[in-house]
Amino acid sequence: MLIRGTIGTGVFINQSPMIGSRGTVLRVGGLQLSRVLAGSKSSETSCDLTSKVSPVRKKATGPCDTGFIHSSPAIMPETSPYPMLEKLGLLNKDHICIKDPGRVEELISTIMSDGFTKLQLVVDFDFTLTRVHVNSQRCHCSWGIMDNSSLMPAFYREEANALLAKYYPIEIDPHMTEEEKIPYMIEWYGQIHKLIVKCKVSQGSLAEMVAASNAMLRDGTEDLCKKLHSVCVPVLVFSAGMGDILEQVLRQFNVYTENVKVVSNFFEYNAEGVMIGFKGDLIHMFNKNENAIHSSNYFDKLKGRSNVILMGDSMGDIKMAVGVPQPNNVLKIGFLNDKIEERLDTYTNAFDIVLIDDQTMDVVNSIVNLMS
Repeated sequence: MLIRGTIGTGVFINQSPMIGSRGTVLRVGGLQLSRVLAGSKSSETSCDLTSKVSPVRKKATGPCDTGFIHSSPAIMPETSPYPMLEKLGLLNKDHICIKDPGRVEELISTIMSDGFTKLQLVVDFDFTLTRVHVNSQRCHCSWGIMDNSSLMPAFYREEANALLAKYYPIEIDPHMTEEEKIPYMIEWYGQIHKLIVKCKVSQGSLAEMVAASNAMLRDGTEDLCKKLHSVCVPVLVFSAGMGDILEQVLRQFNVYTENVKVVSNFFEYNAEGVMIGFKGDLIHMFNKNENAIHSSNYFDKLKGRSNVILMGDSMGDIKMAVGVPQPNNVLKIGFLNDKIEERLDTYTNAFDIVLIDDQTMDVVNSIVNLMS
């Protein structure tokens, strides 16, 4: 069952019987109305919800008949089968899709009851922590910050944009399998890495690039990070972007605190502070389960934190919490930013909650705030 949009429209109905065989259940405006007909035919009755109901006198038919029919309609508030989702406001938003509300209700309830000491976050960076657009203008991701910087040579921007136009449609193609996409992604990253090396980027120029960009965090991200820091909840930022750039973004918005760890593609510099390559193995959007973080002791050190809120905007992001020790409870929240109709089914099958073109952190903030 996919929940999207409002309840109370007659689409999602609790199938449990509320009254016996002599009653009728009506659904009006999100309320279930139970009316006991006391033996009369439904065609002979009406339900006026605006008037007070008083006993109606009828002709007595026997010594035990009082002459009164108590047939007042009982209006009972609907008891939601998903009280936590309803409390969080997740059942009446058109941009929120939940395929299995029962599972999500259980996951969030467990996270709530266990508290902050058992919680950790694992999040993607580009277009997950950061906005996709603002005022109808596309925002820069970590790659885009460099691609659009005036500090980069013209040949870099031309070649980088050409590579983006070639490979990005492959990355988000809903008709290709992940296995089919991976060789193209490796090819794309390899070419862009070589291109950056040719530009002789200085380490000192990165802060200026970020400051001149239009990269922005999603609305509410700063509040979320501040709260998580205050209650010592670890946050793993797992990105296939450029780590040196995204660290500067986190610093610019004052959210790079000691509870935040970044795993990404980091530059290697020479003694003069000029970028000469990348450190370690390549991280792309489809191998976030293979990176060294999953073979390190990062998750082992957080063994008691078995509840995870995972956030991402690509199908590869659902693997980011692979290293979390079992048993665990992973609530997967997906931001669907592009090709929405084409990819909605794929996302709702992979993520517990799918947020369509949502430029905020409202959902996660509502969970964290309710835990406080």
